[in-house]
Order: sequence, then structure tokens, then C-alpha cells
Amino acid sequence: MDTKRILNFNAGPAALPLSVLKEIQSSFLNFNNCGMSITEISHRSFWFDDVINDAVLRTKRLLKLDDRFHVLFLQGGASLQFAMVPMNFLGDNNTADYINTGTWSTKAIKEAEILNKKINIAGSSKDKNFSYIPENFNFTKQASYVHITSNNTIKGTQWHKFPDINKIPIIADMSSDIMSRPLDMEKFGLIYAGAQKNIGPSGTCMVIIKDDLLKKALNIFINKLHV
Repeated sequence: MDTKRILNFNAGPAALPLSVLKEIQSSFLNFNNCGMSITEISHRSFWFDDVINDAVLRTKRLLKLDDRFHVLFLQGGASLQFAMVPMNFLGDNNTADYINTGTWSTKAIKEAEILNKKINIAGSSKDKNFSYIPENFNFTKQASYVHITSNNTIKGTQWHKFPDINKIPIIADMSSDIMSRPLDMEKFGLIYAGAQKNIGPSGTCMVIIKDDLLKKALNIFINKLHV
């Protein structure tokens, strides 16, 4: 096999080590000697359980997550979470704060507005074409959450210090800098990240959610199923 490879510094998909690609190549035809490709095994099989459980354990080890945090791997990419977050955590009588620092923050805000959710733009750098991270905020006292985008690849700005909010959970889109630095997870209720930039190929989104926020998830959709 020719191991001469091009170094990929593009925003996505993530560059993978050659050793990982070789392991994938082998597993593509016969995964763990089960006689099937990893793309053919059932998502309910113990073979797949081993894969997903190992991914969860590795994530928890790298980010130093305790048992209060749950790690999910979901379809739809990070963009689906723009809608899933307000759908699950923002009721009709609640408000969420959003800080607008660029393209992806703007998209997250738009999805919340499409759902007719009540949101407050607590801070923005739109006045200077998103060339800086704002320092002054107008937070809602009883906000359900504060949404931020940790790293704005298109505009080239990054949160180096996350805002201090009195017990209000931060929900962060960390697609472009997840796993790049240690995090104080106590600040966050939920983190989501498309895998394709830092942690793997495109097609899945990693969501990390803390028990405290999970318990506040709306049950409106469950109730509708029984109507």
C-alpha cells in the first residue's frame, strides 16, 4: 500500500491517522472475525455495542467526564442540534439566551426563531462583522440556557474564557474545537459537535449532556404520542 499521503488542513472532514484507516480497511471486510463487514452488522448486535461503548468510554476519559454526563452519537450533524436544543429544552413560557458570534450562531438563532421559541440575543459582535467575541452581555435572569458557539471558523474568533452565568447551563456548539483543550465541564449543560472537523468522518454528531439539564427536557412530544 502506498503510504504517501496528502496532509489535510481543511475544515472538514477530519484527517485520520493511517493506522486508524488501516484498521477500518480490515474491519470493512471482516469486523472482529465475525464474518461480516462493520457496515453490515446489526446496530443491535453485541459487536456494535462494543464499538459504541468503547467510543463513549474514550470520550469520557479524554474529557474527564464523570457519571453525571451522558455521551450520545446522533444523526443529522451538528446543524440538526440547532433545532433539537430549543425543541427539547425551551418551553412556551421559557426564554433562552443566545450569543451571536458568527455564521453558525446565526444559524442556531434562526432555527430557534423558526420554531417560534422565545429567545434573547444576550450579546453580539455583528456590529463589526463578527470580528471579536463580545464581553458585555444582557442575560435573562431565569433563562433556560445560554447558547454559544465556542469557535467561529469562518470569522476566526474563539472563546478563550467562557462567560460566568449564575447556575444557568451553557449549551455550546463545539464542532470545530472539541477535544482541542481541557474544559471545565461544570459550566456546561450540553455540548454538541459534528464529528467531521476534529474527531472523525462526517455523518454523526457527538452530544454530551449533563444530568441536571437532561431532567429538564420537555415531555411535550412524548405526551403527543399518547393523544
